Order: sequence, then C-alpha cells, then structure tokens
Amino acid sequence: MSLCVVSLPAQGIVKGGLLQLTGRRIPGNGRTRQVVRMMSTPPQDVRYKPQSQESTSSNKNGNTSSVPKKDSTPVYLETVATKAPVTAERNVSTPDLPMEHPQIPRAYVAADVDHPEGTPGRNPRGYTVLQQHCAFFDRNDDGIVFPSETYAGFKALGYPTPISVLAAVVINGSFSYSTYDGWIPDIRFPIYLEKVHRTKHGSDTEVYDPEGRFVPYKFEEIWNKFARTKPGFMTYDEVIYMTDSIRNANDPFGWTASKLEWGFTYWLCKDENGFMSKEAVRGIYDGSFFEYMEQRIKSGDKSKFKQTELSKINPKNVDSPKSSKNMN
Repeated sequence: MSLCVVSLPAQGIVKGGLLQLTGRRIPGNGRTRQVVRMMSTPPQDVRYKPQSQESTSSNKNGNTSSVPKKDSTPVYLETVATKAPVTAERNVSTPDLPMEHPQIPRAYVAADVDHPEGTPGRNPRGYTVLQQHCAFFDRNDDGIVFPSETYAGFKALGYPTPISVLAAVVINGSFSYSTYDGWIPDIRFPIYLEKVHRTKHGSDTEVYDPEGRFVPYKFEEIWNKFARTKPGFMTYDEVIYMTDSIRNANDPFGWTASKLEWGFTYWLCKDENGFMSKEAVRGIYDGSFFEYMEQRIKSGDKSKFKQTELSKINPKNVDSPKSSKNMN
C-alpha cells in the first residue's frame, strides 16, 4: 500500500473511503487518505506566501511585520528570511561581484574586486596564499618556522617584546604538531610550511580554504557584512563583533585563535582614526603587508600606519629579497 501511495499523482480525490484517480477506483483506508492529503494539499500554515503577503502578515499581537521587502528580488535570490532576524542583521548584497569567478579559490593570489590579479608584481614562489602569509616568519627561508623566527618576525613588524614572545609561544605551541608527520612531538616546535594548511581551525572567516587557497567571495563577504561604519574599513568593535559572529559550536580553540589573530591584525593595520582597512587586511592574507611594514620600519618610519595603498607601491619594494627564489 505504501508503494501505491508514493506513486499517486497530486490530483487524487478521496471520496467515501475510496481513492478516485482519472476514472479508476482504488480501495483506500483512512490512513491512506491522510497521507495522500498531506502530499497533495500542504497545511495552510506552511504554504509559501508571496513577499507582498508575508511582509504585511499579522503576528499574534495583531501587529504587522515591519521587515522591508523588495518586490524586484526573486525568492531564490533573497538573502533575508523573515523568521531569522540574524539574516537581516548580517545581510549581504545580492549583485554579482565585478570579477571573474569569485567563488573559485585562488592558489597563488589574494584577489578581490579591486585587485582581481592579486598584489601587483608579487612573486608567489610556488606557495599558496596561506603559505605566503606564513613564509614571512620563515626568516632563513628553509621552509620551517621555529619559535625564534616567529618572535623575530613579530619584532620586525614593530610589536613590543612581550607580545612577540607571547605570539611565538602561542603560535608555535598550538600549530607545530599539526604540520608534523610523526607521532612524537618535536620539542623544538617547528611549523613546516609544506603542511601549514593543516593549521586551519574552526570559527574562522573561511577566506582560506582547507588547502590554503584564497577564496575571493569569502573575503568580500567579510566587508559586506561587518564594515558598517565606513565601507572598506572596520572599527575595533566591528572586528570583535565579526569574531563573535563566526564562532562555531563547541570550539573554544577556534574562538580563542580567531580573537588573537584578528586582535594582532587590527593592532598592526589600524590607522590614526582606529580604522582597519580592507586593503591592509588583504595584504595580511598574502604576506605582502608584512613585508611593506618591515621595510617602513627599517627605513626609520616607525609611525603608525596611516593609509594602505599597496596597489600603488613599486613592485620592487613589495617583494622581499627572498622572493626572487623559486620554490616550486
């Protein structure tokens, strides 16, 4: 009987304990009639309501919904669900990004709508974008980052000594074992760039994919959702709100790592008005901003970063001395 019910068309009509279909009469019991009714006639309260009807529907208190609706937006492109307020609170724009295939992860470049080919003049040296980010801290360019090199990298970026020591302990202590192939931990706590994709954790922005590539549309989504005060810039409160919003359930390690990573990033990238720019963060992802800041500090300019325009920097100044090597 269940096989017969599954194959019934939606036009079936139940009459007097019998199911009548296109001139045929098939015996049916009460249970069969109930199942067919559920399949052919959904309950009124779960039927889809057009946007014009949903936006003016009354709640239990007799008040009408105030959720604005755009009649021009088809339902399959709608980004706000009326019964999920968080979708309106963290809404995203629907127009297509003005770049080619933003959904495709980029192996070599940190591409966005303003830089579809990544940082101008930058040599990836065969590294993924995540590897390029970490390679700045590989001070001797041997493919391994030891705690002493992490410390040296943070000092080169102008971080104070206590913060640099903390960063070396936390970063290498947390991520070294993930990049190691053996079972017994290496007490030197090295991070191997070849396996650095294993350090990807939960509660992150997902701009890096599990293989360490850069996902442009995820990067654009960050600024689309959370840059509210000024387009293309984030305040400290917006950064904190973002890290709270992307938390996954039961992931205290990811929560902590995300807070620390974005805290370090904000401190390095903020300008004199307290804004962290989109362009600076893009340079953090591929490591080009690290190299830019190190060169500024070496040149004697230790003032806080005021405005980031990496696209206007001479490519010769963007590449570090070790970028001329090919590490395919």
